[in-house]
Amino acid sequence: MSEILFDIAEVLEYDDTYRYIDPEQSNTNVNDLFAIRVRSCASYFNDKPFIVRPANANIKQIPLVGEIVLIYKTFNQASTPVKKRDAWYYLTTLNIQSTIHANVLPGLSNSEITQTEIDTAKPGKTFEFKTVSPLQPYEGDLLVEGRYGNSMRFSNTVKTGGIYSKRVPWSGDSTSNQPDPIIILANGRKNLPNKQFVVEDIQQDAASLYLTSTQKLTAFKLNNTIRQSASESGYSNSQLIGTADRIVLKSKSDVVVLDSKKAIELNAPILSIGVKKSKEPALHSTAVETIFNVMLQVFNGGLTDSNGAPVIADPTLIANISSQLGELKNRSILQDTFKG
Repeated sequence: MSEILFDIAEVLEYDDTYRYIDPEQSNTNVNDLFAIRVRSCASYFNDKPFIVRPANANIKQIPLVGEIVLIYKTFNQASTPVKKRDAWYYLTTLNIQSTIHANVLPGLSNSEITQTEIDTAKPGKTFEFKTVSPLQPYEGDLLVEGRYGNSMRFSNTVKTGGIYSKRVPWSGDSTSNQPDPIIILANGRKNLPNKQFVVEDIQQDAASLYLTSTQKLTAFKLNNTIRQSASESGYSNSQLIGTADRIVLKSKSDVVVLDSKKAIELNAPILSIGVKKSKEPALHSTAVETIFNVMLQVFNGGLTDSNGAPVIADPTLIANISSQLGELKNRSILQDTFKG
């Protein structure tokens, strides 16, 4: 077995990291997909840059130019039991700056770099620096955080205590003392200076998805009051909650199914039904019922006398029908226009 070597290396500029490598072209290697170009911070290559592949093909965390990575050398795709061939692979970016956004330290592998070159070094072709706060961790959490304020938290019903900088933004079921699971997928949050911790904010984050088990989201407020169930902040059974400025669910070839054992509550000022551009209001069922009742009174009063001569209906009843006609249209529910 070939010797396994580990090293620390600085990421350098490399044009092929984010491009497809065509194996038909000369001087290319399709096995170098997502590879980076580095220079050793030790002495394996005597300051000569070389190519390093990602160690994990399924989860890609490509480092920026100027970041420092842990690398190791082992077998490549041409190795056989008889003849071993080597390649370098990168594992992870060192948390040198203690930030989830960018951990660059340009020039660490080059003793001849000037301070001006360090100050003007860029982390890549398109990457821009911004302030991004890390999430407050709670004991037992698994946190996956992107560079831009997007994250996934696998947590539980955390007991409150004085060991955390930020309070837990959910509460547990008072009848249970179990560390029940909760998953939060959040995108776009308010960031604070000096790497201060933040927590997910279901009201303020740009978009988020919560999968709860027994937790109450006490800060969660809907636009309108729930009428058919417990309040949004007081419910303690499992929930799937999604929030964003706009929510779109598209079925490409079959139906969208909303299945509820209790009720389906459409809680909005306007409900639009159908696919036509032209819409008309639906009818208020209570107004329809009222008008039919008045009409029945008119019919019961008779339209002719005992001799068969026509009679005029009670003007008061007719007036009641006319006044109710204006109440027929429910402009909160719009539907495709009728074409008779």
